[in-house]
Amino acid sequence: MYTITRITDRLTLVMLDIAIWSGRKKLRAEDLHLSDGEIPPEELVSLGSKRVCGPEPLKAFHRIKQSAERACLRVGTRFLGGFAVPHAHAEALADALALLKTEFDGETGSFLADYDQALEAWISSLPDWEEPIRRAIEPANVVGGRLRFGYQLVQIAPAEQPGTLEQEIQGLGDGIFAEVEQMARDLEGSFEGKDKLHRRALGTFARIREKLACLSFIDPRIQPVVDTIDDWALRLPKTGPIAGAIFNEGMGLALLLSDAERMARHGAGQLASRQGQPPEEPEPEPTPAVDFEAEFADLFGTGPTWSTPVQPEGPPREARAEHEDAGFFF
Repeated sequence: MYTITRITDRLTLVMLDIAIWSGRKKLRAEDLHLSDGEIPPEELVSLGSKRVCGPEPLKAFHRIKQSAERACLRVGTRFLGGFAVPHAHAEALADALALLKTEFDGETGSFLADYDQALEAWISSLPDWEEPIRRAIEPANVVGGRLRFGYQLVQIAPAEQPGTLEQEIQGLGDGIFAEVEQMARDLEGSFEGKDKLHRRALGTFARIREKLACLSFIDPRIQPVVDTIDDWALRLPKTGPIAGAIFNEGMGLALLLSDAERMARHGAGQLASRQGQPPEEPEPEPTPAVDFEAEFADLFGTGPTWSTPVQPEGPPREARAEHEDAGFFF
């Protein structure tokens, strides 16, 4: 039980409850009175459903949902259907989610106000399919009930019989490395075929470092990876191009961060080296059920933005004290 509470006592579980109307209805046989060789337009019919509203007005809701998930993943990791976030970051995250909820609610009001007009525009774009579309139209108040942005922050307290909670917690470190692996895909184009690194790519390193640092108490293998990033970052030139040996070292670091298993082995090896022990051979882990690659392509597909690096929770290591006054990349 100590292993469980040592981690859960420092985490807040953030649950997102975001519902977005699909704009689709089930495709029925009477919808398809087709002439020989006639095929319904792709924008109307797909996978057994028909679109009764154009996709454009709904894009804002999906963008806000992605922003909420991205905010949670920036300082947290997926856990129990939600996101495990350190207590120290929970309040700021709650503030960010509150702003996103306000934006979502505003978009809902605008969407419902223009709902009838949007439907007519969609029908006008597909005049030959007006009848099946109109049969599937739902009132605005019904659609409004299917647009929802909710979020809950709860404390995690294991029961006397916690079930498999300990195994879930023990797997958090591997989940964090898998999430970082996807974030690091943004770095691929920054090094391949180049001999210098643009400073805008440092934003991706900074976001990765921030995430790992604030979650380092979850798994001891994480801190050595943070230290490796810091060691490289502190030797970057203050101005001018990042080229030569430091560029090549950065490319090696990017390769490390883009491989979850390699990060885990590196962290374990560094820990063993510090303790004067040979590193243990890692046991193969099952492939995660979540399609991290597809999800992170959506969440982190935008260009890097700078965020102030976060120091890991707990007392700072003496070996890094001399660098406290130095910025992360500057």
